[in-house]
Amino acid sequence: MKHTLMPALALVLAGLAANVLATPPRIVRDPFVSRLPASAPVAADAPAPVPATPPRLRAVVLNGTQSLANLDGNVVATGERVAGYTVLRIDARGVLLGHAGSQHLLTMQDKDTQ
Repeated sequence: MKHTLMPALALVLAGLAANVLATPPRIVRDPFVSRLPASAPVAADAPAPVPATPPRLRAVVLNGTQSLANLDGNVVATGERVAGYTVLRIDARGVLLGHAGSQHLLTMQDKDTQ
């Protein structure tokens, strides 16, 4: 009896393995969830570091209040920080960044000159 169960068990296991290998893994990622870690709060007395240049605008995905921008390879939403700048607005005109009281508008028209 032991010898008759082993080939049957081997066939079942081979079938399961073939089924698992034939099904590609399904990776689902919400594009509206940021991959950036939450930034630590900055003390009020500490001066904000001055970035040399604003990040480069690579792409914009418009979706109302859930619009996204690709800045230097980081996908960010309004309110998030990247390279010392805070994303103030993402709309059809471009991405408005804020830093230390100043604002910088990045547009798709000048993305190649940045």
